[in-house]
Amino acid sequence: MTALPPREAMQVRRLTIVLAVVGVFFFAEFAGGVLAGSHVLKMDALHLLMDCVALAASLVAMRLSSRKPTARFTFGLRRAEPVAALLNAVLVLMATIEIVHSAFESLGTDAVPNARIMLPVSTVALFVNGFCAWLLHGAMGHGHGHGQGHGQGHGHEGHGHGHEGHGHGHDGHGHDLNLRGVWLHLMGDALGSLMALGAAIVIWFKGPRQADVAASLVVATIIAIGALRLIRDALIVLLEAAPRHLPVDKVRAMLTAHPGIASVVSLHVWTLGSGHDVVMAHVLATDGNATAGAVAAATIKGTFGVEYVTIQVDNERACGHHH
Repeated sequence: MTALPPREAMQVRRLTIVLAVVGVFFFAEFAGGVLAGSHVLKMDALHLLMDCVALAASLVAMRLSSRKPTARFTFGLRRAEPVAALLNAVLVLMATIEIVHSAFESLGTDAVPNARIMLPVSTVALFVNGFCAWLLHGAMGHGHGHGQGHGQGHGHEGHGHGHEGHGHGHDGHGHDLNLRGVWLHLMGDALGSLMALGAAIVIWFKGPRQADVAASLVVATIIAIGALRLIRDALIVLLEAAPRHLPVDKVRAMLTAHPGIASVVSLHVWTLGSGHDVVMAHVLATDGNATAGAVAAATIKGTFGVEYVTIQVDNERACGHHH
């Protein structure tokens, strides 16, 4: 286990604080929901319980992703984070389904929630969830990691290899996908608390009791949309699609325009997770340019901030390619 960079250590500390706060407040909100007979409060508390699971999974994933590569896991355990994000999104959807189901069931009853209890509990819940979401948002990065690597070229009888950057000195922005999953939970809770507060005010002023149910359905819709987007993003990583910020066409154009490179035979671009991108290419170099791969790899690394770049270079003439 490697020591975490300062920013990632800060992210772990904030996740731990949020986990402790959410874990304690879950009991308080659920008790308040039961005493008030409020559907939306109990559902918000249920979502807090899901948060505890999500936060714990995210902390484990962040620690696993910081492990050094091994003989078997040659990229380390970077994929632990998109897996955790996917788990978080599925948990959110499960909670959402339960919210909708319980909401429709409650329409058949005549019970009116106790607004005197709902108001203070939902107000405190809004503050707690909002604070946790703000704390975590401050730990989320908005960039891409830049590993520290080296360039090397080997020329012999018409083919060589350029490698650049199998480093791990990234800037701590590599946990965005994972943190988004947790932040989604917290924002869902904050929205749930806001809806609960609104419902409590409506009921306090003798409005329809269905306000409690309507509020929970609004929360469910917003949360479900966010969860589906997160599932999409996590699956894109796990299915090894090229990330949007690293278009294959741009990487190919940079390679073909690079001095000493005649053509690109094959090109693979994918990401191990937010901020941990990979480029692997096979290029043909003009005669006498055995170091073209190392130079091109350094250019790609510097331009796009790719962590892992490997370029295989073959001599155009030796391979029998003529243009």
